[in-house]
Amino acid sequence: MGVQIRRLAIAMIMLSGLAGPCLAQAVPVTSSAVRALEDMLRERPHARDEAWRSLSDPRLPRIAPDPDRPDHARVTFAWRGGPETQSVRLDSVINVDRARQPVTDYREDFTLPMTRMEGADIWTLTLSVPRDVQAVYSFLVEEGGGEQRWSDPANPVRLGGRDGESLLRLDRAPRADIHRPLAFDAAIAPQQLRVQSEALGRTARLDVYRAPDAAPDAPLLILYDAFLWGQRAPASDLLVRLAEAGEIPATHLVLIDQLDAASADQAYADQAAFIADELLPVLRDQAGLAPQRETTLLAGASRRGLSASLTALSRPDVIGGVISLSGSFYWAPEGEAPEWAARQLSQAPVPAPVFHLAAGRLETVVTVTNRGHVMLDTNRAMAAALDANGYQAELAVYPGGHDIAGWRSALAEGLVALLGPDGD
Repeated sequence: MGVQIRRLAIAMIMLSGLAGPCLAQAVPVTSSAVRALEDMLRERPHARDEAWRSLSDPRLPRIAPDPDRPDHARVTFAWRGGPETQSVRLDSVINVDRARQPVTDYREDFTLPMTRMEGADIWTLTLSVPRDVQAVYSFLVEEGGGEQRWSDPANPVRLGGRDGESLLRLDRAPRADIHRPLAFDAAIAPQQLRVQSEALGRTARLDVYRAPDAAPDAPLLILYDAFLWGQRAPASDLLVRLAEAGEIPATHLVLIDQLDAASADQAYADQAAFIADELLPVLRDQAGLAPQRETTLLAGASRRGLSASLTALSRPDVIGGVISLSGSFYWAPEGEAPEWAARQLSQAPVPAPVFHLAAGRLETVVTVTNRGHVMLDTNRAMAAALDANGYQAELAVYPGGHDIAGWRSALAEGLVALLGPDGD
């Protein structure tokens, strides 16, 4: 699209994001189900097991209409504790509007205390949540002098991997069909490669998933964080689902083990050298792939989204597109003012990489790390700066926060935007 049209699109997205509903009411709301159980326990104090069965059947959390806000639902979280349980706290991005800002102590400032039901070992918290939200959550349970994190045993829906977090998904949330795991016999087994990286000063591990029946020069997605996208939310399954639906062509996937913390000291230039000069040659020589610049995408979440963007800006000769999920564009090298990356831009080269930036509507938390340059605002600013310098860039504001539940749907949206029939 033309530069003027892109600028108009970005402006409209920015305005719509500003006008979007907040996530959770700042004041706790009450649940009629919880009130009814409290009344029952006052009359029958020994009916604690019956109260829990009534509350947790068929599953938790309980979701009911919000009579005061038709576009919201009242969501009741519950935990069955014991005599030794001292406190229970909810940890989820949906806490954002009740967080104490700036967040300096995550537990005290961001997680929310749950209330023990009088006469029972049941802890509950009810929030009013927009009906388009999906988010992960877990409980911090304090007992016996220590605190442990737990997923919700009464919710069968959770992410993959050991101790996968529970998933809250309301009725207007983004589509879920593309996230269904593949059958065991259809899942793609990765080819594991090791790259002795001079740029990183270590051995990097790669998991290479070849799309079934795809040519070596089929599109390629390079994605940071093998645990996040290999176990918790398998990106290989997502790519297959999107291809089956005809929304993208068959696409190869490479998962990089991690983003090196020390790369920040080099403004992530070492990552650019690793991707362009070491990883891509290994894929050609050892995996038999033939990446084409135009359909080679680099992606990641948080700092990984920042690194992916900086790599594409410095090496447009090998990277055709970027999907940045909640990119940490507030970041700056030591001694520099925040939002450094936007100030490094110059006029886009020809050809230039295409940028799909995504940030959550709930990413408005002020922390000691971002110093008030919150994720949503800095992603808007980066999209605008890219556009002003002639890059094709779009910002997608998704109904979630800084977690994998929002990122996996945002990743799917970015893939369709860049690789789909109507993409560029």
